[in-house]
Amino acid sequence: MLQITHDAATFLSELREGQDVPDTYGLRIYPETTEADEVTVALGFTDAPADGDQVTEQDGLRFFVAPELAAPLADAAMDVSADEEAPRLLFRPQGELQD
Repeated sequence: MLQITHDAATFLSELREGQDVPDTYGLRIYPETTEADEVTVALGFTDAPADGDQVTEQDGLRFFVAPELAAPLADAAMDVSADEEAPRLLFRPQGELQD
């Protein structure tokens, strides 16, 4: 199952608060097709998971992973870059996480 680091959960919670999204909303991770027919990973805050979503929680923030991404992201971890000027979310193999 996709893991979420503490830093990523904190970053996303702060982002949610900054956008005045209710704290009961979770983050949905789902596939989105671009105009060039490429599939990308999209993120958006929502009040409930969609049918079939995997649900997990980290540091009080719920995450909903679309069934189409559950298997491809099963060995991944969502993290946030260390660049404080412009932090960004990234996915890395769970084995690369440091304790």
